[in-house]
Amino acid sequence: MRAVAQIIDGGLSSRSESKHERLDYRSFSAALLVFAAYYLGAKVGFALTLRPHPVSVLWPPNSILLAALLLTPIRIWWVLLLAAFPAHLAAELESHVPPTMVFCWFISNSCEAVIGAGCIRYLIDRPVRFDRLRNVGIFCFFAAFLGPFLSSFLDAGFVVLNHWGHDSYWEIWRIRFTSNALAALTLAPLIVTWSAEGIAWLVKIRRPRFLEASLLLLGLLSVNTIVFYKLAPTADSTVLYLPLPFLIWAAVRFGSRGASAAICALTLLAIWSAGHGYGPFSTRSAHENALSIQMFLIVMSVPLMFLAAVIEERSKGALALREREERVSLAAESADLAFWTIDFERKEGWMSEKGRAIFNFGPDEPLSRELFLSRAHPEDRKIVDEAIERVRATSQTFEVEYRLLRPDGETRWLISRGRYLRNDRGEVSELIGVAIDVTAQFKANLQVRLQREEMAHMSRVSSMGELAASLAHELNQPLSAIASNAAAARRFLAQSSPELKMFEELLADVAADARRASDIIHGIHNFVRKSEGTRRPVNMNEIIRDVLRLLHSDLLGRATSVETRLAPTLPIVEADPVNLQQVLLNLLMNSLEAMQPKPAAERRILISTRCEADSVVTSVRDYGGGLPKDNPDKIFTHFYSTKPDGMGMGLTIVRSIVEAHGGKLGAENADQGARFFFSLPVVAKKETGEIA
Repeated sequence: MRAVAQIIDGGLSSRSESKHERLDYRSFSAALLVFAAYYLGAKVGFALTLRPHPVSVLWPPNSILLAALLLTPIRIWWVLLLAAFPAHLAAELESHVPPTMVFCWFISNSCEAVIGAGCIRYLIDRPVRFDRLRNVGIFCFFAAFLGPFLSSFLDAGFVVLNHWGHDSYWEIWRIRFTSNALAALTLAPLIVTWSAEGIAWLVKIRRPRFLEASLLLLGLLSVNTIVFYKLAPTADSTVLYLPLPFLIWAAVRFGSRGASAAICALTLLAIWSAGHGYGPFSTRSAHENALSIQMFLIVMSVPLMFLAAVIEERSKGALALREREERVSLAAESADLAFWTIDFERKEGWMSEKGRAIFNFGPDEPLSRELFLSRAHPEDRKIVDEAIERVRATSQTFEVEYRLLRPDGETRWLISRGRYLRNDRGEVSELIGVAIDVTAQFKANLQVRLQREEMAHMSRVSSMGELAASLAHELNQPLSAIASNAAAARRFLAQSSPELKMFEELLADVAADARRASDIIHGIHNFVRKSEGTRRPVNMNEIIRDVLRLLHSDLLGRATSVETRLAPTLPIVEADPVNLQQVLLNLLMNSLEAMQPKPAAERRILISTRCEADSVVTSVRDYGGGLPKDNPDKIFTHFYSTKPDGMGMGLTIVRSIVEAHGGKLGAENADQGARFFFSLPVVAKKETGEIA
């Protein structure tokens, strides 16, 4: 165990060391890049200084440091600041700047970068991108305005305290502010957008896209060269807008990456040309030329960055919307769903391809509410129209199940859900919805119902087979009475003077016995016939009496007494009488079978009814052996039976009949024996008024 622990500890230590080594390597690489970029940026800044001002028109080091802080974790910022200091020191000392001024400028430069990067990183999660309007707004305010604005006070104060230059405090503050604001807008987005994904994205560029970018770059450089280098300084100022189409082209087609590159190219060429006495920004003093260039470039850069962000954000939103629509369409096709919208203001509609196939709409057929209703089955059309219209005022979701009658004659079953949308004025503007094709499910349910009815019919026929002897005895009584009365009538007719009154009584008895036999046969026929069944208002007390009359002889033959406790005023239930007779007959036959081993004196069945909440509860209690102790609900399992020759389907069928009527079936052990009970919902609070 000790050896294993050492191996694990060693492995964890190596992984930890490897991770620290990678972090140290990355930190060292980032520091080295910052050192080199800061030094080169300082040299470029000095080269872009319009003498005699000590502040460059564009000072890149601060923006380079800002971009580095935006691209790296906060925990290594101090490393980058330390790496930038020797680069700053080397560049400034080469330009013969006093050491105290060098140190003071580094403090102000670092403050500007930290202020901008800190605020941006607090408000924008990594990675920092310029593809959203919000991100560009945050960057422009904190990095291009607030950072230079605050640090310029410090910078101008250092210049005045060190007596460096001849300008006043506010003049130095203004030059320094505009210079660093322009640098932040020009260089920081370029570095961040082009460094965030490395150079891997270049491999993914398609050839037409690459050719377009090359053509754009060539055109932009050509126009910039003409405007800021070839044209005379006295040329019309309107020529300054010649690069604008290319800038818009870069923003629209290449987003923030293309816009930042175009802005940087425009800025460098304009400042370089002015510094060498070319272009429209070389006609006045150095102070005025610097301010003109800075304001022109700032005014060009800010709107272009916002334009690129808006276009890129909308492009990504449209792409995400298309991807979401594709995923939704795929899910809809897999689930047979039809998505649709109807815009009342634009008077146009849209439906998924799967939906048009379900409704049998043409690919270019205009959608409307009337067209939807025309596809509904004539018998269901009013229901659909009322369901849709009912939610117009509330803007709630409607749901309706209906039949769809297609032009080809095919009938499908659908479930539709939808709602109305409203505009800013609160008016109904759009109707959106989804339709679910449940034809297969409906047909499967229909098949299950037919199978259940077939099984129930077979169960009834089997029950009649078990009751054959009792039914024969039940029929034998009226038939024997008819035969006896007929023989007596024959003897009366043989007399010389028969009594007519006696003869009428005999005929009345014959008719009564015949009706009794007919009722028994009719009841058996209704019970065993194969039909769909019709639900109607019934009284459970009457159903119980009918079943007891049917079982009268069998109960006598098995020496079983039946006690009834029927509620005198019982609500009406909506049910199929034959199905309820089958439920009671099955439960009573199970009770008789359960009490067969008991002595005749203990064979007793208690049937009761009561009203409970909004349902009628019927209970059948016997005094037999009871239900399984470990799991009483086992008796409702398919093919489980306590009878040696039982199929285990009786109670399963009984439960399906009860649940099909919206009720519940249960069973429990009593003190002696078992009790079965089932409830049926009340549809009409109407009392029978009969006394059981």
